[in-house]
Amino acid sequence: MMLSARLLLAATALCCFATTFAISMDGFATGHKCRCLTTTSEVIPTRLFRRIEILAPGPHCGNIEILVTLKSNNVVCVSPDEKWIIELIARISRNRQQKKPEVFSADQHVLK
Repeated sequence: MMLSARLLLAATALCCFATTFAISMDGFATGHKCRCLTTTSEVIPTRLFRRIEILAPGPHCGNIEILVTLKSNNVVCVSPDEKWIIELIARISRNRQQKKPEVFSADQHVLK
């Protein structure tokens, strides 16, 4: 066999070997990780809420994360599967849809 054919065969074998035993690169990106290491299922009264954040799955984390900032500035991670948080998010979403401002087209006149 010619030398170039042997090198080509060796390179192909090396590529096949490398892809077979390749490891996931998920944990190697620094600064990209889930913010919620643990979640709670306890009901938190909305009067204690300062802000609620819903983080979609992405390159930083493969999970849906719900972070509730309390008035005491503590951040609590809530399990996205809990019935009470699902109902709360649905209620907030409905309220936002009802309170959408009216959009005027360019041909409408504004009364003075």
